[in-house]
Amino acid sequence: MTGVKNEALRYLGYRGNPPDEATAALIDKGYNELCDTVSPHYCHKITAKEEVASLLKGNDIAKHLEKSERVIFFAATLGSGADRLIRTAEITNMAYALVLDALASAMTEEFCDSAEQELKIRCGGHFTWRYSPGYGDYPIELQPDIIRFLNADKLIGLTATDSNILIPRKSVTAVIGVSEHEQDSGVRSCTTCNLRETCKFRRSGENCGN
Repeated sequence: MTGVKNEALRYLGYRGNPPDEATAALIDKGYNELCDTVSPHYCHKITAKEEVASLLKGNDIAKHLEKSERVIFFAATLGSGADRLIRTAEITNMAYALVLDALASAMTEEFCDSAEQELKIRCGGHFTWRYSPGYGDYPIELQPDIIRFLNADKLIGLTATDSNILIPRKSVTAVIGVSEHEQDSGVRSCTTCNLRETCKFRRSGENCGN
């Protein structure tokens, strides 16, 4: 709980500073509302790397997976409830909407981390970090193909718009490399992110990784 709230504050630009009383109250309210509303789910498939070459286009994903024999395709979502809460707040209280959005983003990441830990126990091996369409030259246009491959629309209600935005918005698709041998898990880098030129964290000398 504390981790989600602290990460949300970082997204909101507090950079380790305590929030004012009004913001702290919104954080507490938003966290409680989201906990009562979200319905996190994930799905995955693990397969040999050579069997899914059409879903692994680009030099950056090839380098990321070069020591992996298997890959896990992964999708996770908080469900549509978070989207509804944020949309409602945007009509009545934009400050609260921003807090809800930050909290939901932090919850999504925490849920993905928890799901990944389950996969490590279930699948074994050594994992790379999660690499999502849109990082580096890994095409975001692959979102619909990954959703179809995972059957994620039926399993967890995940779809993509014509512009490849995931719906519900607080959702993630990713690829994880798996090897029987130890491999460099890698570090998320600003150089591999398509948002690096506009990223508010990078402008302030930080990054969005932990």
